[in-house]
Order: sequence, then structure tokens, then C-alpha cells
Amino acid sequence: MRQKRSRADGFTLIELLVVISIIGLLASVVLASLNSARAKGRVANAAAQLRQITTALNLYLDANGVYPCFDHTWDDTKEKAWSAPYLGSWPKNPWGGNYHWEHSCAAAGVSISMSGVPDSEVQALDKAIDDNNLSTGLVSSCGPGRFEYRAMDQTVPFVDCHI
Repeated sequence: MRQKRSRADGFTLIELLVVISIIGLLASVVLASLNSARAKGRVANAAAQLRQITTALNLYLDANGVYPCFDHTWDDTKEKAWSAPYLGSWPKNPWGGNYHWEHSCAAAGVSISMSGVPDSEVQALDKAIDDNNLSTGLVSSCGPGRFEYRAMDQTVPFVDCHI
């Protein structure tokens, strides 16, 4: 003997589409907040790495009386060589780009340049460790794709190797 199935035994197509759309909406909200948290984490990581590099530079200055030589290229071989006793290993920035020890583009000083950092996150980095103005202060823009951190003593003469 067969039983008749009633319409109340399953979900309708409309009900399934409503549930799927609600799940999609919730997923988009969660992913947006997750991306925001990742961006904040990268900014915090970069700020900590910049402080570590600055500490290594100051230790080098104390030991040698000058800042280390730089080579005008984005190859981090020189940075790894001088920083090994003070820093351990030369870090990559959280966005996958390089930190580069270089003379400042703004003046005859020194800076740690960064590449591969999205503009919005450079602004967040500036807000986290400086004055929230990329045209002044310790973090500044130096043209497209290059940003600088100048927390080192700018009165100390630097050695320019031109290698």
C-alpha cells in the first residue's frame, strides 16, 4: 500500500533560495570583517618589524659609529649581511615586499623603504606609528609604490657605497 506524499514533507525551491541567500549574506559579512582583521594584523606586524629594524640600526650605530652602508638596489643581500648580528634575519614586509635600507628621498637622511604595500594600509601604518599624514612625519610617501620610515637619527652621517 502506497502512502500519498503531502506538500509539507519537503522544502520548496523558494525556501531553499532564501536560506542560501541568507547564508551568502552572512558569509560576506564574516569575510569582510576577516579581511579587515587581516589588514590590521599586517599593519601591526609591519610596525613591529620597523621597530626591530630601527633597533638593529641603532645597535649597529652604537657599535660602529655610523649607520651601515647601503647599495641602492632592492636586493636585500647587504641588509642581511650587516643586520645578522643585530636582527637575526632581514624580514620581508607582511605584504610580501621588501624592506630596504636606503638614503631618504625626502632629504639627505636615511630611511627604511617599503615596497609592495597598498596605499590604504600605508595610511593605516602611518596612523598606527606616526602622525596620520603621509606628507610629514616618520612615515611618508616617496612616489608611487615607495614609502619610507625615518625613525633613525637623521643627524648621523651615512655611508653611501654606490654598489
